[in-house]
Amino acid sequence: MDPLTHVIDPNGEVIIVLLNAGSSFAEMSEDKNKKKGCQFVLDPLEPLSPPIAEPAISEDPTPTDEPILSAEPVPTGDTPAERAVQQPVETGIVPESLDGNSFRIQVSAKHLMFASSFFRKLLTGLWKENVTNLERSPVEITAEDWDIEALLILLRAIHGQQYQILRKLTLEMLAKVAVLADYYDCKEAVYIWTTTWIDAQEEEVPKTCSRDSFLWLWISWFFQLPARFEETTSTIMSWSDGWIDNLGLPIPDRVIGAMNKRREEVIDNLICRIHQTQKDFLNGSRGCIYECRSIMYGALTKEMQSNDLLSPLPTSPFPGKNYQQLAQKVSKFKSPQWTAWTSRSSAFDSPYRHNCLNSTFATIFSGLNGTIEGLHLYSFIS
Repeated sequence: MDPLTHVIDPNGEVIIVLLNAGSSFAEMSEDKNKKKGCQFVLDPLEPLSPPIAEPAISEDPTPTDEPILSAEPVPTGDTPAERAVQQPVETGIVPESLDGNSFRIQVSAKHLMFASSFFRKLLTGLWKENVTNLERSPVEITAEDWDIEALLILLRAIHGQQYQILRKLTLEMLAKVAVLADYYDCKEAVYIWTTTWIDAQEEEVPKTCSRDSFLWLWISWFFQLPARFEETTSTIMSWSDGWIDNLGLPIPDRVIGAMNKRREEVIDNLICRIHQTQKDFLNGSRGCIYECRSIMYGALTKEMQSNDLLSPLPTSPFPGKNYQQLAQKVSKFKSPQWTAWTSRSSAFDSPYRHNCLNSTFATIFSGLNGTIEGLHLYSFIS
């Protein structure tokens, strides 16, 4: 049997065997919609030999309802942002020998069961029937693909080892911890760290659609941060060039669906507005005189053609188009200028530059919002 690599509880009755640690996490790739899952194997083991990878950590109780105060310096450095997790995959028999991407972590069954409904369901029956056997011969729980640093942060939080937890995490590490807490249904274990971790974030919500935007979307959803959620959904919807998905993060389908629906509706409304304006110039319901209607119709048609808005008519889900850039292009439609003539007397006409409410695109498309309004978090929380 391979030695332990980490000890959370030296008297723990459970060994978590993490295989294939540090697999890809929230990748913006073609496999974004691939389904993931996890399965565990419970196997009785031979009695444990003393751990050799790291010394036992004391189990002195630490208050969890107020900021940590310690004579020892509390770690404040960023946890290295390793390549991380998709949700774990079902595993089979535990390998006889673990490779460099595998870890063995000794933990307490009681702590796991108290903090996590997932572990409670998994271990309750076995615990009641085999307490004595478990103390002599722990069971193994195998998981796959999780990031080892994120898993250790969660396990230490579950075991009340608050002094061992970093106050500052990278954005990616925070997202990984949130995925784990969500999967194992133990959000309360990290609840007291929410404000500390969020306030320590150096990465602001990006101003364009990017991977970090989706990490912030997940974090703002999981930790219920209304302002960040609204800002992030606005950014992603405004800048997305096509169908929005969750990058494999456990963001509810109803949220992603609402984002796609709003993005498509707003783009469709803008395109319909442009085409309706063109029709209005053509049928004479817009424009003050014949020359005004004709010149503005031609100018608008040329702008529509040059921006791929004329034919074929763009249709949902509008691939390759993002609302922010589209709105910016419309706001920069070039208005024609021309000279008209008016009779000041019966003797002669005077030229003047034509100017009416329908002779400039800036006036016609005034009030155009450059971004899509973000979603409201609490409308998705029952």
